[in-house]
Amino acid sequence: MYNKQASNWVRTEPRCLSDFTGRPVVFGMLEDVLNAQHDGSDSKGNVVLDIGCGEGYCARKVIEMGASKVIGSDISKEMIACALSTADGDDDRFKYYESAAGELLKGLNDNRDFLGIDSAEGAFDVAIAVFLFNYLTTNEMEEVILQAFQALKPGGTFIFSVPHPSMIFCHDKGAIFRLDSENKGYYSSRNEKITGIISTIDGTTLNIMSVHKTLSDYITAIFSSGFEIVDIQEAGVTEEHMILHPEFFESSDSGHPGPTTHLAAQPQVGLQVV
Repeated sequence: MYNKQASNWVRTEPRCLSDFTGRPVVFGMLEDVLNAQHDGSDSKGNVVLDIGCGEGYCARKVIEMGASKVIGSDISKEMIACALSTADGDDDRFKYYESAAGELLKGLNDNRDFLGIDSAEGAFDVAIAVFLFNYLTTNEMEEVILQAFQALKPGGTFIFSVPHPSMIFCHDKGAIFRLDSENKGYYSSRNEKITGIISTIDGTTLNIMSVHKTLSDYITAIFSSGFEIVDIQEAGVTEEHMILHPEFFESSDSGHPGPTTHLAAQPQVGLQVV
């Protein structure tokens, strides 16, 4: 899917719905973690692992926030090409490589000379996975989370975001985020691939896919890997969004348009190793 439409995802400013809702919550959590690790000073020295980095939008934000280096991996060759094209080729703060998320440790170790790490295990202060797990089955997600745990230093933090599990009920045709999920059940559709679209502020629609999971699927995967949960946040359309761009955030097919009509609620789960 993403090899074919990789260039459509390239942006330097917020463009699609989740750029305004979900990703800022991730950045807020990440900023808190980076600052806390340095007693409120800047975050120089932090190395961040971006699993499923796509075209590098989040990686660039990570560097803007002061991290010393970000290493990003993605299964899509074209997404990696886009990430490289938007980063300065001589900027060693960015390192991108092609790899499946399920082979996280292998990919890191196979590329360790290029990435500038001695070993994948215990190499990173922070790991992020922004809207990655909606493309994986529950078993695949559990494996990635376990490998993320192993890639972190003691006391490291893993932050990830996913579409809210209740989004399976968001299938109205006029919504700016919708899934082809009519007649799908919350429990009966576990691990089922459901296609959909997300709209951009310029009117473009982007194809997406969600492998449906329940909230307990995420919680079980987190605890079984050895993480403990330190924060869970749900993000959606706010009054500030409505003031910024009401025609985008309002739902065009509802008789009662507003920020709660077809909002995209995307919980971010911040995890800290103990």
